[in-house]
Amino acid sequence: MSFVQALLALDYHPIPLSGPKDQPVVDIGIQRTLAALAERPGDVLLVSHDGDFVEQVEALLGTDRRVGVLCFREFVSAKLGELTDQGLRMYDLEDDVRAFNAPLPRVRIIDLDDFDPTRYL
Repeated sequence: MSFVQALLALDYHPIPLSGPKDQPVVDIGIQRTLAALAERPGDVLLVSHDGDFVEQVEALLGTDRRVGVLCFREFVSAKLGELTDQGLRMYDLEDDVRAFNAPLPRVRIIDLDDFDPTRYL
């Protein structure tokens, strides 16, 4: 079964895009989607580390909606990370979402208040 078939079986609607080879087709598609979401109500969660979306994400902030980024914090673009001062929330895949059943081999700074040594034993 292909990845697209698996998504369809889970009731997701994949949107295959194409375009010139010299354009970042997926990035442009995401940018357009974020811009379109600015005209609609509702919360937004972007799964990316990419700074190419800073302008569109920033346009979503400052309203009553919740805007977040699902990521590995240490890989997030510095420009995207700066938007936390404007209300952007970061959700780490390992620490916040707990998407993995064992610690990943990551090298990152852990706030002492969040440190649980039993996760590493």
